[in-house]
Amino acid sequence: MRGTFAPKYSGEGGPFTKLREAIQVLGYNVGGRMHGAIVTSDYPNLSIRLDVDTIDTPNVFLTCNPQLIPHTETVNINGQEATIEYPNRLVKGARVLVFEAEHQQDLYVLALSDK
Repeated sequence: MRGTFAPKYSGEGGPFTKLREAIQVLGYNVGGRMHGAIVTSDYPNLSIRLDVDTIDTPNVFLTCNPQLIPHTETVNINGQEATIEYPNRLVKGARVLVFEAEHQQDLYVLALSDK
């Protein structure tokens, strides 16, 4: 149930601002910040380092977009069943965008980044 003080989505600003606003509106998270980060250890023993930090964040504090980790998908193409295998995209050195919630306990790995 949305409260009367729920944030509104303006759709203005750059991509980081838009994504942060969308997270706030959908998740009612009044705080938090977007960061760039680098993967310092491959999935499944994933760890990342925020650009604004000097220490790695281990996988126990990370929640990842499932499209970034290895997975398979079964699809039906013209009546034929096919399996698509997606590779691990969270490899050492990969740049990612993360959302740090206001409580600074967890990081949410959202997408790969080119910056």
